[in-house]
Amino acid sequence: MTAKDIERDMKQFVSGSSFITPGKLAQYLGQKNTTRVKQKYLTNAFSLEGTKSYFIPDVAKSIYAHGDWMNG
Repeated sequence: MTAKDIERDMKQFVSGSSFITPGKLAQYLGQKNTTRVKQKYLTNAFSLEGTKSYFIPDVAKSIYAHGDWMNG
């Protein structure tokens, strides 16, 4: 699985959007702790100013870099 595969899967999970919220990301990853998800994956991801939505390609790269795609 590549970062592009994760990106495609995440976009499908959020009905084609290019952005994902921390809550949706936690759901996607099967996690309950949204704060931990934010700290681990969203620190360097681009977010829309004034929102809590993060650019999926950045998030997918972060997940891939952490190697957590191998768990699923």
